[in-house]
This record gives sequence, structure tokens and C-alpha cells, in this order.
Amino acid sequence: MSKILITYFSQGGTTAQVAEYIAFGLRSSGHQVDLCNIKDCQPINLDCYDLLGIGSPAYFFRPPINVTDYLTSLPSLTGLRSFVFVLYGTYPGDTGNNIRAALRMKGASEAGYFKCRGADFYQGYLKEGYLFSPDNPLPSELSQAKEFGSNVSAIIAGNKYTQPEFDPPPGFIYRTERFFTNRWLVKKIISRLFWVNRKTCTTCALCMKQCPTGNIVANKEGYPLWSRDCILCQSCEMNCPQEAITSPISWAVFKFFILYNVTNASRDTSLDHVRVKHIRGRTTRV
Repeated sequence: MSKILITYFSQGGTTAQVAEYIAFGLRSSGHQVDLCNIKDCQPINLDCYDLLGIGSPAYFFRPPINVTDYLTSLPSLTGLRSFVFVLYGTYPGDTGNNIRAALRMKGASEAGYFKCRGADFYQGYLKEGYLFSPDNPLPSELSQAKEFGSNVSAIIAGNKYTQPEFDPPPGFIYRTERFFTNRWLVKKIISRLFWVNRKTCTTCALCMKQCPTGNIVANKEGYPLWSRDCILCQSCEMNCPQEAITSPISWAVFKFFILYNVTNASRDTSLDHVRVKHIRGRTTRV
């Protein structure tokens, strides 16, 4: 029996759901599995584990900044086996590639890679009236996640593992969008440019409660104040019941990228979507 840690980032619950199904597949083979959502707890020390799983959604076609920071913080993983799983609403881009490469650089040997779709509650797309992969992960994908856990169990027991190729990199427009939302710009510039309309803000503090990194605090008057740990999830803007928050991603300069993404994704016959209205923090299908 192996002791396994699955560390993941899940904000809306879908990545956590897939993590649970993978864990179920591993536990069915007798392994001990611990789960850690880095949104809610500090990642656990790895010294007592035989296998490390990393799970992440795709943000701007790459891992979120907090997942990247966690990977950077890891010690040498030489002698440790690992697997990766990714959820994506439209396209995974380099999300899985970056995590797999980071673990390889740390010395871990790969024992599995899994990806599936997850509902894409992204503010930019919702404002344009689109929700992509609305019902994902599907029951069939969750079943595949469970089977993936069983397959990883067989691999660490001695079955041969053939590493899959890396995912195709995103196209030029997607890479350009990703450049303008890179870690340095987010930390140094974009995180300073969130704006709250004090005429409509009720200081309900919902944005502070839902921020996955604890990046938002109240100023002396109770209004939200953003620090430098933003990961551009746009949860604060998306869920504000008064629509009092505007993030820099909602500026006109990003409109081209959002419309390009929506146009391409809505025409992709392999990708499900529904039309929606997103008003006062609530998304309803139309």
C-alpha cells in the first residue's frame, strides 16, 4: 500500500470533484490518499508520501498563479512518482504541459496524465452571454477519472507506463492574451487597478470571503482593497451582487481577446455551450 497526496486548486468545486474520483480509484486498490485544496489549506509536507498528484484548472491557457507558485516551492522530488490532472472549459493550452514539465524539473517520475472539461465560469465569457462546457465534468468523465486512479495504481505496482505527448501549444492570439496576464504584470500592475464603485458597493464583504488567496481586505471604511496575491480569477467581479467591482480584464483593451475566444469556441462543434445572462453575480441560462 502506498501513501498518496493529491494537491489541487479548486475554486468552484469541479477540480475537487475530479480529485475525489481519482482518489476513489486509488483507494479501491488499497492505497491511503490525502487530499489538499490549496485554496483552503497549506500544502502538506511530502516526506511521508510515495506519490504526488497535482490538479489544476486552466486559467488563461496555463496553470493559475497560485498553482505555479506551489510547484516552484516544492523541494527536490527525486525518487517520488507523480501524476497530473487538468480541467479546462475551452482549451487546456499549456496547463498540463507546464505542470508536467515543472514536476519533471523537480526530479519526479510521471505515472499518469488526465484531463477533462469543466464548466467555464469565466467573467469575460459570461458577460458576452456564453457558458462553455456548462455541465462538465460529465458522469462519463468522472468515471474516467476513477479509472485513471485505478490505472495509476497499476502503474506504481509495476505496470508499464507510456508517457503521452504534451498537449499542442495554444495559438498566437491565445499566447498574446497570456502574455498580457503574466505573473509579473499581475503582481506589479494589474492587481493595483481593480476598481470599486462606492456608490453601489454595500460593503457586504462577499468579494473578500470568496477570494481564493485572501487577497482582498477591507479598508477603514469597509470597502475592498486589493493586495498583490491576485490570480485573476475575477471571482470578486463575477460574484458581486451589486456589480460594483471592475477588474482590468474587463477593460476595452481585453475585449478583442475575449471576442476572439468566444467566436472560436462557439463555432467549435466539439465544444458544448449554452447562452446565459450574468446579472448581479448570478448566471442564468436563456
